[in-house]
Amino acid sequence: MSKPSVGQSNFGGSDWLLPLVILPLYFAVWGKFGQKFAAAAGLSVATGVVCWFVALLQQPAGTDLKAADIPFCWSLFLLFPLFCPLGLPLWIIPPLLVLAYLISITSFGGFRRHFFNPVAVAVVLMLVGYGYTASLSASKPILPEGAGYRAWSAGVPPARPLWFYYTAVSTEKLLAASMSADLPAMPGSVYTLLILILALVMALFFGRGRAWFITLLLAVPGFTAVAAKGGLVSFSPLHPLLLGLGPALMLIAVVDYHSLPERNSEQIVYGLVFSALLLVFSVRSVNPLAPVYALLLMQVLSPLLCDLLLRQKGGAR
Repeated sequence: MSKPSVGQSNFGGSDWLLPLVILPLYFAVWGKFGQKFAAAAGLSVATGVVCWFVALLQQPAGTDLKAADIPFCWSLFLLFPLFCPLGLPLWIIPPLLVLAYLISITSFGGFRRHFFNPVAVAVVLMLVGYGYTASLSASKPILPEGAGYRAWSAGVPPARPLWFYYTAVSTEKLLAASMSADLPAMPGSVYTLLILILALVMALFFGRGRAWFITLLLAVPGFTAVAAKGGLVSFSPLHPLLLGLGPALMLIAVVDYHSLPERNSEQIVYGLVFSALLLVFSVRSVNPLAPVYALLLMQVLSPLLCDLLLRQKGGAR
């Protein structure tokens, strides 16, 4: 896929839409789940500002680039709070994001030439050491009754202590409850319909990833309906689109359009692969963050599949 030149403005196109549309979501989540989310979002953005300042200092002397034109991956620091579990220690956020930036951006040619989605890389790094903070397995730590009233780290408003979320939901429905916000493991991803709409707006204004996004809107319910008919799942075909991490993953992908192909045919292949993997990781995992692996595997498997299809097409000729 072709990449924009390094000198292109970092805020060109519709990049300005990202902070514009994400701030109302921040305030909505902050109002519902309390100050821990606000602290996590503030730490994430502050880490981005520090990394951007370091990138500014590294510019060669006499460069004609303006500060706003420095190629920088703001989406990593603005969108990572959507995936922060309630139990994630706040101190881990800055080093986690710096490491994700170094791996996904610096190690793959720089911003706009990177291969893996940086937000997905950050979430996977978080899963390596702190996946239990979002796990719905029996090993998930449960605070004692009333702890939500005094434990700020619980991450929930004082009016609804943490024990309420567990006592109100039966054990066999924990996974469905988490995905429907009755048991919010990731507060930032609770407003799934709003996030899905934001992803649609970003896809339309960015002008890239449209075919990929439309493919998901058709393929995700389609694959789910086929799986439900075969007895593999028992929820609605719209479940992965309206509940869980599906919308958040779609949002970070269309924002980071540099890691998506430009050809519509390739975007369709990417969308079909991601739709199938999203269903697999949503159904077969006790950790709500597991679907992020679908996005990273899509970026590995889809180019190989596209090359295979092109070879077969060339051989047929």
